[in-house]
Amino acid sequence: MTQASLLSSAHQSHAKSSALVRTLAELLEVDAQLPHQRFIERLGQTFDLADSIRISAVHEQAPTVEALPANTDRQAVKEAYQRERAAITRSALQSFADDDSGRMRFPRVRPEMTLEEAMAPEPYAIFYVAQQRNIDYRIRDLHASTRSALADLSPKLARLAALDEVLADPLSTAVRRSFAAVPRLLRRRFDALLANYHSSEPEPSIARERWLQALGRLRTEMQGLLLAEIDARLLPTLGLIEAVDEHDNNDD
Repeated sequence: MTQASLLSSAHQSHAKSSALVRTLAELLEVDAQLPHQRFIERLGQTFDLADSIRISAVHEQAPTVEALPANTDRQAVKEAYQRERAAITRSALQSFADDDSGRMRFPRVRPEMTLEEAMAPEPYAIFYVAQQRNIDYRIRDLHASTRSALADLSPKLARLAALDEVLADPLSTAVRRSFAAVPRLLRRRFDALLANYHSSEPEPSIARERWLQALGRLRTEMQGLLLAEIDARLLPTLGLIEAVDEHDNNDD
């Protein structure tokens, strides 16, 4: 991979994070009564969420890889990236599961909570921001370890790693700035679901169940958004992995 192509990869990462924010903003500008199905379809068209879930599932079931000989260091770098990508994705998916395992869980409506308490938006904002911080930390750590591994593979890849280190701080700042808008847009989405709930004027006997259904839609949408963030945030690291592939092909 040339310096120009690395810069292109960095630009794609910021562009993809911006695309996520734009997709959300466009959906929310149309109407307060946003159809859940349209939200999911548009999100799926913008990001390959199915691929992220598939990779996580495959690696969760994969057998332990035996120790690799020294001459396969490049393959080991790529496999380490795939394992950590799968682990990050799996952790995100598990945070939305119905069980009580794990630290950061999608907020659950407990039986003792009143309906008014269940309608508070703050727990969902806190949950999403905590998830963002977690994936940001893990992906930056993965990127740094991948860059360090590249520097030991060849002089050409070492030069690429040095360039990447120069780009890392300004790029990560731009990406974090883009993703900081997502919780604010999610709050607007929450408010839209709440307004739709109130406008439907459900009977008292089914009011709680109706709101739980709305929260189920919110959970599906937030999960899709978090997977999209992971996909976008990983692009710079994927650029380094593609540099290893390109280097191998040029050596053939």
